[in-house]
Amino acid sequence: MKAAITDGKGNVWLEEVPVPEVGPYHCLCNVLACATCTGTDIKIMYGKLPWKENYPAVLGHESVGKVIKTGEKVRYVKEGDIILRPTAVYPGEKIDGYYSIWGGFAEYGLVMDTEAFLEDHPGEETGYGKFQMKVPSTIEPADAIMLITLKETAGYVADMGITLNDSVVVLGAGPVAMSITLFCKLRGAFPVIVVARRDDPLENIKRFGANYIINNTKEDMQKKVMDITGGKGVKYIIDTAGDEKLFQDAFKILARDGKIAPYAVFPEEVFKRVDGTKILNAQTGEVPAHNYLLDLVRFGIVDLKEFYSHKLPFSEIKNGFEMLKNKEAFKVVFEMGV
Repeated sequence: MKAAITDGKGNVWLEEVPVPEVGPYHCLCNVLACATCTGTDIKIMYGKLPWKENYPAVLGHESVGKVIKTGEKVRYVKEGDIILRPTAVYPGEKIDGYYSIWGGFAEYGLVMDTEAFLEDHPGEETGYGKFQMKVPSTIEPADAIMLITLKETAGYVADMGITLNDSVVVLGAGPVAMSITLFCKLRGAFPVIVVARRDDPLENIKRFGANYIINNTKEDMQKKVMDITGGKGVKYIIDTAGDEKLFQDAFKILARDGKIAPYAVFPEEVFKRVDGTKILNAQTGEVPAHNYLLDLVRFGIVDLKEFYSHKLPFSEIKNGFEMLKNKEAFKVVFEMGV
């Protein structure tokens, strides 16, 4: 089968690797599609995560697949089920000499029957398997992948405790910022102010509920936020941009009791240069937010198609990442069977 490999030097390519073997609690899937996690995947490709990864490795963690074979102890997953995050190689393992950086960009992948495993091994951990959750077959594969980021961000906003009339600044206007803006609004935040460097993404994010937008390359962010808030500053800032200077500047627009939550990944030394008492370390909520997101989709509150810009065949993996780097796309879904 083909899998997308990266070397940590900015390159990505397709390589032939073996189909993963099915263990007793695992199922083999045809991977239907896998999407870019734009900021994280680009950092992975260039070896710029603040922790060490091993290369070369199979890339990708936003995948969806259809079960085609089940292990002998699988009881709660069946052939034909559609499941998020199938992986060709689990974190910490290798396939044909390639490491795992979540391993979703492949034609085949494994998922775990976590319910059966935990019944037979009470108190043990399922690791990456806990994220491999069923989705309705009525949701298109490319759309279903969007549930991953949406669940993470919905849980993050909830864990922060954002509620009615809390003032929020979101730094960045990409796919993560889009979903965070939406969930801030769904929880009743006001005003929600989005700060970014490019006009087109800022205009786009208005569709997700932003009350105000600020292009910080053209406007004085501090002055405008203080004007909007009557000089008080904002209660919460959520950083999705990962820009150290913008992150540091944002402390100037916090209210006296305000907190800043770094959703984006920064090197540890960045936090040594800011006021640590103002940092709010929230948790993503992919597992607990699962049914919540399915309901939002079912009720027509969330349109999953709004959270990606392009669909390409898997053979176009290199071109798709070039589009991201050149700002020609904000999120790309690669379809394996096209």
